[in-house]
Amino acid sequence: MTATTNSGANAKSLHRSASMKAEQRFTDTVLYIVLIAMAIVWLVPFIIIVLTSVRSMGDLISNGVFAWPKEIVLSNFDRAWNIGNFSTYFRNSLILIVFKVPLGIVIASLAAFPLAKMQFRFSNIIFVFFLIGLAIPIHVTLTPLLVMMKQLGIQGTLAALIPPYVVFGLPFQIFVMRGFFRTVPSELLEAARIDGATEWGNFWRILMPLSAPALATLFIIDALATWNELLIALVLISSNDSRTVPVGLLQFQGQFSSQYTQLMAGVLISITPIILLYIFLQRYMVAGLTAGALKE
Repeated sequence: MTATTNSGANAKSLHRSASMKAEQRFTDTVLYIVLIAMAIVWLVPFIIIVLTSVRSMGDLISNGVFAWPKEIVLSNFDRAWNIGNFSTYFRNSLILIVFKVPLGIVIASLAAFPLAKMQFRFSNIIFVFFLIGLAIPIHVTLTPLLVMMKQLGIQGTLAALIPPYVVFGLPFQIFVMRGFFRTVPSELLEAARIDGATEWGNFWRILMPLSAPALATLFIIDALATWNELLIALVLISSNDSRTVPVGLLQFQGQFSSQYTQLMAGVLISITPIILLYIFLQRYMVAGLTAGALKE
């Protein structure tokens, strides 16, 4: 009797286990199908850009954007780079990233350090004051920015873009760096102080090296935002020699209003540096964004 009961219990257990495995396989299958569908949706625009950039204009008009090119035309890239003056726009955007992104991250880190690791009055109020910057629309600042840059004598040059780009990036950067600094044990800084380290030494020798994931994350996000920013550059930049990639693409489309193949070649050139940057630094992205969610 006992053997029969045990046998029945084992059969039920095996049946339940098999049912759970089948349900898990079904769930995984549905999840994979959804993820593949989402990947296809995200990749379709990129595929269209690639196919359009390597075909002739006649082929595009005759067969449409979804057809495979009859002939690979690489001269579109050369024309976009030279005839469309894209080399100048590309250089200007790279100069902005080289100067603006490290400057903004260093300023944000210097502001986040005392907010995360020092006890003083109104620290939370100051932090909230920085976060209010996330709620300020860029549009309402365009006219004051234009007047200010004209008074400084730098309107129409690349130098006019650095101050507003840095300022508008600070709220999010301070938020991320403060959260990451709070995950670093305070005992580590106290031990360094006992050994004679100054606050400046703690910042550069301990906090900044430990914050590599957060710094890489902010570098990618800020570089992408700087590279793609259009509105402020469109208002503050008037000279053709100072235009950035987004403004250059806008002018490029006007100059070659019917040459969509050359325009797509320019778009493909413009997104290549950001894709490469993300490929090399992507392993830091998740670590940098989630570290601030941990409580000290």
